Amino acid sequence: MTTLLETQMQVAPEAEESTKRLDAFFSKLSRASESALLLDYDGTLAPFRVDASKARPWAGIEALIEAIQECEGARVVFVTGRPAHSAARLLQLKRKPEIWGLHGAEHLLPDGTLERMLQAEVAMQAIEDAREAIEEAHLGFRVEHKLNSVGVHWRGKAFESSKIAQEQAWDLMRRYTHIPTVKLLRFDGGFELRAGNHKGDAVKAIRAELSDDAAVAYLGDDTTDEDAFEALGDEGLSVLVRKVWRSTAAQAWIKPPEELRRFLNRWKRTVCSQASTT
Repeated sequence: MTTLLETQMQVAPEAEESTKRLDAFFSKLSRASESALLLDYDGTLAPFRVDASKARPWAGIEALIEAIQECEGARVVFVTGRPAHSAARLLQLKRKPEIWGLHGAEHLLPDGTLERMLQAEVAMQAIEDAREAIEEAHLGFRVEHKLNSVGVHWRGKAFESSKIAQEQAWDLMRRYTHIPTVKLLRFDGGFELRAGNHKGDAVKAIRAELSDDAAVAYLGDDTTDEDAFEALGDEGLSVLVRKVWRSTAAQAWIKPPEELRRFLNRWKRTVCSQASTT
């Protein structure tokens, strides 16, 4: 039986294969009249920080995103596990962004309107009960409570020394997964008990608003981005943005920050030049 701490190694794709997929997508992007660049935040645009409030994007990333936002027909959407307003404050973009926060449970529009997806009362009560239980256990981890989830973080702690406590926290929170809409999910540096939406739901909602021939890409780093990769499927390009390879449904792999900057700069050149010729 696979436990929380067991992982399975898989071979990373050949660089040539990833490059071919990127080239094929950018060829499509150059011909598309509509595009959507979907971006995770933590780990993708910004390096992880123990203090999440200090997780600012890598140098040059915001300027590239702002340039893309100015291109006609270019839609940029952020899809994050953070509350939407939290991500907006960290991004500090000149143009107000569109953000799907809390893994799709919130939708912040550029005009400032915030939409929230209602969750079942029984699911929300399970989240609250789990929060109380994990805090009362005093396992030494940072506990993060959001609108629709409770998370346990061990980033910054020695992995080996916290193994037993991690397993205890996992077993404790697993008690609440008898409710169908409540899931216990791993992420880089912890896990969370979440009710309702995931990033794949946000991707499906965005994709439904676009034309059939729109060029769409999703960039993410964590296991919580797998739902988005799978939801996009063959209708767009899914990109794992991570310095170290892990098993993924993404079609291509780039390493931040330099390869990420090159990707965004290529998107800017392709979309802006395409708009100037139409």
